[in-house]
Amino acid sequence: MEIIIILVLLALYILIGLKKPPVALITSPFVAGTLIVVGAVKVSPIVIAGGPVLFFVTLISVLFSKQEPESENWPKLCVKWFFIVIVIPVFSLLFIIMGFMAAPFGTFCVIFFGLTIGSIIIYFFTSRTVTSAHIISTIGSSVRQNLPLPMALESAAIGRDKRSRILLNIKKWLVQGYSLSESIKRGYPKCPGYAVAMIATAERIHQVPSALKAIEANIAAQTREKRKIRPVHPIYPVIVITLMFFIILALMSFVIPTYDAVLQEFFEDQNLPVATRVVLGMTRFLVFDYGWLVGILLLLTIIFVIPSFIYFKFRPRRPDSPYLLSRIGDFIKWHLPVLHWFEKNYSMVQVTGMLRLSLNAGCPVNDAIKNTISLDVNNCFKKRLIKWHQKVERGDNIAVAARSSKLGSPLAWAFDEKVNQGNTLAILETLEAFYRSNYSYRVNLARFIIWPCVILCMGAVVGFMVIAVYMPGVAIINNLVTTTIP
Repeated sequence: MEIIIILVLLALYILIGLKKPPVALITSPFVAGTLIVVGAVKVSPIVIAGGPVLFFVTLISVLFSKQEPESENWPKLCVKWFFIVIVIPVFSLLFIIMGFMAAPFGTFCVIFFGLTIGSIIIYFFTSRTVTSAHIISTIGSSVRQNLPLPMALESAAIGRDKRSRILLNIKKWLVQGYSLSESIKRGYPKCPGYAVAMIATAERIHQVPSALKAIEANIAAQTREKRKIRPVHPIYPVIVITLMFFIILALMSFVIPTYDAVLQEFFEDQNLPVATRVVLGMTRFLVFDYGWLVGILLLLTIIFVIPSFIYFKFRPRRPDSPYLLSRIGDFIKWHLPVLHWFEKNYSMVQVTGMLRLSLNAGCPVNDAIKNTISLDVNNCFKKRLIKWHQKVERGDNIAVAARSSKLGSPLAWAFDEKVNQGNTLAILETLEAFYRSNYSYRVNLARFIIWPCVILCMGAVVGFMVIAVYMPGVAIINNLVTTTIP
């Protein structure tokens, strides 16, 4: 009878959660609490367990309920934040605690936790890229066809999914008289910063269709890059290292000390092999001597570092007033050997594109350079653009100023009137295509060089661990062979 009542309540709250999310969200805690109290009074474990089950089933049904208008969508928002702030951290902490209590189960817990976090990050990042591509493509096609943009966005917002809501939000701000860039910024706050910056700059020179086309090309290139087959999946080294760590931890805690005792008891002055002593010392240092410190660092990583990384990873940049962390990150990437090239190349893609659009719209060179300063490029590279603009403003030669500002010989060559007079636009278009294709090529080249090196390093580490584990057995066998037992 108790099971039937609980099943009826579960079915009822699933239905209420799907049809009336506010009612389900408000009443489910009281019903769940009542079940727990009644179960405690009657000493019925089934009824006690039915309370939490009913509450979580109600939350899940609210998540899958129909999409309401923005002002009435607070139940789903509350449930999402409940899972993000409370449920996920609590379950993560439980997994880590159980991982420290039992090494075999800990292996599964850590791998499962890592795969879950990695999958969430990859899913949201991919979903954001796809959503951005859809929104920009819809706006771009409407602008290129000279359609009334608010009406076109309303017509394209078919259904009640996330993309339709974004289009309707952008349309709402457009109707109120805001510019396209400001409407995107308000109606779609998660839009990539470089897209908003390029649209805002293009609006000043009346080149919005061309700017949208360039943004679509960049997003399409990113999407194609994610669909390519990877030689090694990024999560693979993490799984291997984690699995190896727990296996070595178990062996060094329970097996190797036995070997050490056998060697000390039966063979005098016989120590463990060097590799085994090194790994055993590292294990004792990390687990037994300073295990509490490692546990605290791991807990802080789970509670603060990982959520902060996810937040900052998906937070749009602000080209007009960069965040402090964005400035720090740009400085670090600009001064690292390999990342410096990628940052400069990616910035040159946007700069050459905006210069071409500005000059094509009839802007003077100094205004065209000024337009590039508002783009979402590396802050260290932006200082070079500012320096170039200041030199051109005071009358210096454009090509010489570009070269002295360390913007590269190709860009200086595009503005060199002695070499290619009147071909600046064509050269800028060629440079834009070159930098975009070169960036993609270097990314793939770096990936195909780095991953084999990573695999070789992992092989060396795994080989060292295997030697450390098996050498004590080999030492015992060698001593038994050379020892005469009376």
